[in-house]
Amino acid sequence: MKKWGIVLARFLLCVGCLSTTATKITDIPQRQTGLPNRLTIAADFVPKDLQIVAIGDSLTEGVGDVDGGYVADVKEKLMQHKAVRSVTVTNLGKRGLRISQLDEVINEHQQPIKEADMIFITIGGNDVMKIVRSHLFDLTYSLFEQKQKTFAQKLNRLIKTLRSLNQEATIVLVGLYNPFSNSLQTIPEIDEVIKMWNEGSKDVLSHYDHTMFVDVKDLFDDRDDLLSSDQFHPNEQGYALIATRVYQQLVRSMER
Repeated sequence: MKKWGIVLARFLLCVGCLSTTATKITDIPQRQTGLPNRLTIAADFVPKDLQIVAIGDSLTEGVGDVDGGYVADVKEKLMQHKAVRSVTVTNLGKRGLRISQLDEVINEHQQPIKEADMIFITIGGNDVMKIVRSHLFDLTYSLFEQKQKTFAQKLNRLIKTLRSLNQEATIVLVGLYNPFSNSLQTIPEIDEVIKMWNEGSKDVLSHYDHTMFVDVKDLFDDRDDLLSSDQFHPNEQGYALIATRVYQQLVRSMER
């Protein structure tokens, strides 16, 4: 793994929270505070090479944007940072993936994950869609709440697996947004479902060092103009806003 101890600070879908408390993972060690030394910028720094691995669903793949989606946009922004000389991205995103399918992706690409300085993740949108398709005529908030607990357990195992391969890389999970405001009229609480889902994921990450949850839901609220023609994936502008949110959060973490 490349040691770039003087470079950057810790460094990324589609859908969940009513007032109900999200799932708590109680058997995870409490997260330590502070930035990892290898991701801070020293006064005498020399620009370094940065390796990023992106895993997840269609948002990682960049479906809806011919230029590569948010991952490509973040890469371009990082290239402008004075602490970065080059950025190499291994994009393992694939349309349709659910969280249970990421284990195979990780197993098949262990080496780049071991060498990564940052690991970007988008996942969960297809898990929500599976619930919708399987329970089209009996969707309830309590059903989503139950399924979110299962998702949080799988996310916890996923982060543990990544940490077993790479203890120092910054793990960035991009939250879900709500593209269903017009299509799921049978579930008026769908917006709260998205909030709940996000809070549950954020809680899982809070127990691990060098992790970051990036909430992008507010960017897409009542903004159908940010969706591609399929009215589900972001368009070029939508991905650009996600990338900006991710990059800004990374920079804020660096400056704390």
